Amino acid sequence: MDKMTSRERFRKALNHQEPDRVPIDVGQDFHNGIHEVAYRNLLAFLGEEDDIRLYDRIQHLAVCKESILERLHADTRYVFANAPSNWQIKVHADSSWADEWGVVRKNVGLYDESIQCPLAGASIDEIKSYQMPDPVDPARFTGLKERAKELYEGTQYAIIGGSAASLFYLSSELMGFQEYMERLALEPQVIEILVDRILEWEIKFFDKYLEQVGEYVELVWMGDDWGMQSGPIMNPKIFKKLFMPRYKEFTHFVKSKTQTKIALHSCGSVLWAMEDLYEAGVDVIHPLQATAFDMGDPEKIKKSFGNKLVFYSNLSNQSIIPHGTPEDVIKEVRDKIKILAPG
Repeated sequence: MDKMTSRERFRKALNHQEPDRVPIDVGQDFHNGIHEVAYRNLLAFLGEEDDIRLYDRIQHLAVCKESILERLHADTRYVFANAPSNWQIKVHADSSWADEWGVVRKNVGLYDESIQCPLAGASIDEIKSYQMPDPVDPARFTGLKERAKELYEGTQYAIIGGSAASLFYLSSELMGFQEYMERLALEPQVIEILVDRILEWEIKFFDKYLEQVGEYVELVWMGDDWGMQSGPIMNPKIFKKLFMPRYKEFTHFVKSKTQTKIALHSCGSVLWAMEDLYEAGVDVIHPLQATAFDMGDPEKIKKSFGNKLVFYSNLSNQSIIPHGTPEDVIKEVRDKIKILAPG
């Protein structure tokens, strides 16, 4: 097989065709990045230096400099929106800070956790009147079209985009996870109103965002963790009734604006949700968390969904990858390629 460009390779994989090799995505987004500690270790191992810059303060994800991406043969580059004009991170002495949505977070080790949620205990009227950030603030989109066009015309990389906002994750962060899950069971009409407001925000944002980059991006990310280690994160009936119609509205809107594929990041056990996600318009699932419940048989998953969904990694990142020998890791990678790569 002739050697392909990065963009050709990535497109082949997204369309269930076999490229010359597995595309490599080092990850520079909110769902697929590298922690600053790991990045420091990588720099030391490769004998490189860099000033650590975080593009995601919550997860402490670091910007990889171009020479690192090139050395790792990364096939992708990312184009994300900027921060709005009326907000910037201000980290206080106790490590706390407020994001643009009003969620106050604080460092707890490797990550920053939410400690104050603006819609905790909120009534329906308070949810309806809550002032959300401006999704179409011009500052968000300054320079995006030029950056995307430069990458598209001046390189052969596959260009990826998306947003950190998502229906389940963001709405639960605004209210606080425990209260959110309780009200999801006891007052689903309250959660529906909140999720609808997030959906409206997302559509307004993506309408403007895709005007800038839609003709250049191959893939758009979204992210919601629908699985736990042990099974679904919520009653599947609630998932299907409340979230899937709204997912479908979002994916149909995105695909009406561009030819891009849509990738969903979801940790945990998600085999139970794959058919619904596919029917809702999701094209790519990331990752197949190999050690989660019902996720340990990639041959079964490939047989059931390989002609419907693209699988964006299936390595055992809770076991073999961090704790195995180099030989174990090599075997794990080769075994998963053998199972999942065809078609």
